[in-house]
Amino acid sequence: MTGPRQPKHLYVMALLLLAGVVWSVLGLRWDLSAIESGEAIARSWARFVEFLTAFGAPDLSAETVATAGWLMLDTLCVALLGVTLGLVLAYPIAIGACRAVVLGDDLHPAPWSWLRRVWLEANRFLLDVLRGVPDFAWALVLANFTGIGTPTGVIAIGISVAGILGKVLSEQWDNVDPLRYTALRSTGARPLQTFLYGIQPLSARAMLSFVLMRTECAIRNASVIGVIAGGGIGSGLWDAFKDSRYDVVVTLLGAMLLLTASADLTANLLRYQLRVDPNHPRGRSGQSCRSSTTQRAFGVLFCLLLIAGAASMLRPAFANLLLELQRIEGDFAFGYLRRLLLSPDPGAAGAAVRESFVPLATALLTTLAATTLAGVLVYPASVAFQLQTQNFTGERPSPARLTLRWFAVIATRGFGLLCRGVPEVAWVLILGAFFRQGLLAGVLAVSVHSAGVLLRVFAETIDNVPYRRLEQVTGACRPQIFLYGALPSAWMDWKTYAIFQFEVNMRMGIVLGMVGAGGLGEAFDGNLRFGPLERACAFLWAMVALTVLTDRVSRWLQVRRLKC
Repeated sequence: MTGPRQPKHLYVMALLLLAGVVWSVLGLRWDLSAIESGEAIARSWARFVEFLTAFGAPDLSAETVATAGWLMLDTLCVALLGVTLGLVLAYPIAIGACRAVVLGDDLHPAPWSWLRRVWLEANRFLLDVLRGVPDFAWALVLANFTGIGTPTGVIAIGISVAGILGKVLSEQWDNVDPLRYTALRSTGARPLQTFLYGIQPLSARAMLSFVLMRTECAIRNASVIGVIAGGGIGSGLWDAFKDSRYDVVVTLLGAMLLLTASADLTANLLRYQLRVDPNHPRGRSGQSCRSSTTQRAFGVLFCLLLIAGAASMLRPAFANLLLELQRIEGDFAFGYLRRLLLSPDPGAAGAAVRESFVPLATALLTTLAATTLAGVLVYPASVAFQLQTQNFTGERPSPARLTLRWFAVIATRGFGLLCRGVPEVAWVLILGAFFRQGLLAGVLAVSVHSAGVLLRVFAETIDNVPYRRLEQVTGACRPQIFLYGALPSAWMDWKTYAIFQFEVNMRMGIVLGMVGAGGLGEAFDGNLRFGPLERACAFLWAMVALTVLTDRVSRWLQVRRLKC
């Protein structure tokens, strides 16, 4: 038992040592002016208290509330149309990036084999480019053509979501066990036919689950993308914060939390409907084919109605966008894009490498902090281990003890909902009231938000462990069953989620640079606005390089994203 565990311990120790080195080096960039002396702490605390006091007296005037409501609706429409656009773009690229479809059984003659492999890698690289540049960066680029408004947010989110959805969907399709569709292949079906009638139906639930999760994430992103150029509630929040109208800021933060929390709870409810484990006491019972088909038809119709309503809501904005695009000269547009996307300045390579350290370091520190916090809170947040232990331990807790367990579940899950319900950029604004905007506030903001995200998926993974597997840990109390039964079953999924969160946090480290945290994002933003476009191009491709590097390392580690 000791032998197999030692590499894991060494792995954890190496991570902690690396985090210590990164913390000390990154500490050279910390802005500690808010806590450098007792007087500075007093000033910072007074400023923070002034901000917190506004939570007790938000601006609830009819005008502000109506504005917040319209901004929430705009944000929801931006997210829905952005995910729709992303899915339309991602689907064909994901098919081209799926090894099972492009290569199949690799039975074609050798001269054509290399061509199919090139096509596979080209589609994967295109997905790397699309998701390697964060939606905030896409919004900055698009704003030069589309202006500031909701259409910019829709297109920026759509491009970024296309890269993320395309990558994960292609991996989900590749992770379907080939033995499950061998019979279809034996009938002579071609790779595309095998995909349509074998691979895709077998992964449909996982696909839908991840699309739901990305929609939820898109709503959070859309709620703050207006800080850059995307319209919605983020634009109002940023304007109020710059004017120090904290009562309005609190009102808009409450509206943002209401929107994101509603999306979170709705997505959780829909994912619960997708539960398929027949051995789980909370799993769904079987349905007739007719009932299942009717339910799917109503679901599709409801989604189409939502998309149509969002399109109708933003129709005037897109009509104005088309008028503005007609005024842009083609030579200017192509010249601008050529300089920005295809003409990197070789002299900026060194600066791009140096500035890339900040998002990488931010991702490492925030992911470790968030994983640790989520791992500590997952036990009291688990419904299975707090409220349903009679299913695998046989205990009958007293009403008082059961009440305490209910309180633990509600408190920890409520804390997680608050952490992830407020987007990272909004946390930067909140923490910036004390620390001022900078790298330290950014690292803390991403850590808090990521802890909420990981707490949810960690708890869901624990609660999804079949109870019969927990019953095998006999003669043990709840904590021991958790450590020796549930945790080993969920560990690989936890690892997958943590590495995926590392990729997300790395992109967020770039985004935070655009709002004052420094690093690659700040360098790109500054050169895009004021410097040569060729230097901005170099920093743009540095973002893509970071994403490609992280992706290839995760593939090398054989990380599987079967549950998203």
